Amino acid sequence: MRVIKVLVVSAILCALMIPVSAMAKEYGTLKEVIDAYDSSRCKQCHEQIYKDWEKAAHSMPIMGPFNKTLGTLQDYLKQRNPEKGEFKKSNEVTKSMKEYMMPCFVCHVPQLREMSEKAAHELADAVLKENYDVLEKLQINCIVCHNQIPILRKFRDGNPEPDTVYGNKDLGGAHPDKVFTKSKRHEMIEDSSFCGQCHQGPNVVTSLVLPSSEPMWCVSNYDSWLQNYIPNGGDKNCQDCHMRAPNTGHRFPPNYQDYKYEMERLKKHIKFDATAMAYTQQIKVPELISIPMVVIKTKTWTEEIGHRFTDGCPSPSHFLLKVTVKGKDGKELFNETKYYFPQKKRADAENKVIFASLRKLTLLRDTTLQPFKANEETFEVKLPKDVEDATVEATLTLVIEPGVKEAVYELGKFSKFVSIKGRKQ
Repeated sequence: MRVIKVLVVSAILCALMIPVSAMAKEYGTLKEVIDAYDSSRCKQCHEQIYKDWEKAAHSMPIMGPFNKTLGTLQDYLKQRNPEKGEFKKSNEVTKSMKEYMMPCFVCHVPQLREMSEKAAHELADAVLKENYDVLEKLQINCIVCHNQIPILRKFRDGNPEPDTVYGNKDLGGAHPDKVFTKSKRHEMIEDSSFCGQCHQGPNVVTSLVLPSSEPMWCVSNYDSWLQNYIPNGGDKNCQDCHMRAPNTGHRFPPNYQDYKYEMERLKKHIKFDATAMAYTQQIKVPELISIPMVVIKTKTWTEEIGHRFTDGCPSPSHFLLKVTVKGKDGKELFNETKYYFPQKKRADAENKVIFASLRKLTLLRDTTLQPFKANEETFEVKLPKDVEDATVEATLTLVIEPGVKEAVYELGKFSKFVSIKGRKQ
């Protein structure tokens, strides 16, 4: 009898530890998931919103810009190889493919939380085989944002009702849809914490809170906004800049595959300036020493960006500041490049930067552009004795994905002729 009681109590405790999402409706196959989360009918009443969303990165969360996300997800799946995979011990932690996929997939495919083990295996297979017919139908869409994830405080507010869409307006309670027949306003959908469900990192709380046993660090926009923007006087939230600003809405920028659109936004929000002069520095120590030199000052800053930039995926994204000095004959006298990006590492490895989200865990160094703060650089270039004139060039480039031409944004260029004689000859 005592054994039975222990087993019953153990079963109850185990049930209490199951995440709420795991107790929700479970879809048996991937097709069932795709059908249940088909939001194409939303276009009938919300045509412009739907068209904007189709241009958003949220409409292609598994592929990501320039297919970089797909490559990362494939890498993660391959690391479970029991013979040589980096995460081969995951087979000892859990036999479940769904549980293994959670840390890396749950934000890119929130529907995973409602998939059966069979459906999770089908998703993994589609990712590894690059089955775009399937992958393009798994999106962060209307149903995900307005039904699956809008309620953060479930102990306070309960689970989302299966027949209800949640938004930032009171539409009178009715909703003309065959599945989601009700509508309700929910204040959390207007709060930055709504976005922070995915746009924060790393998730080091792991299995204590999240349905995850492996930390991941893809983005930290929410963390940076919370700790660097708000404390310094910022008064905007995620939705203000990414949904309410002109020409944003449900495009939720950025989407760096939309080059023209993003270039306009970057030019507005990223500022670059430079100055240069040539002169002869003289010092008496005690004899007189003359040093002909060029001094270049650069300043790079953001306007109305409420978090560190660059951040997020793809991980190798960075600013590249290049300064060159050439003599009158075109000969290069000086060349230096600086990189601005969050430099992340593994906590259990040597001090070197790691790019893949499945390996990053902590910051090693952060040279990104921060809210309300400019990155200022000074370059002092000593000129050869026979050189009096020079041309200074400085460029600022945003590289989203190295090696991809369409992922490189030229944001600032400076050029100036300088002479130690004080004027152009």
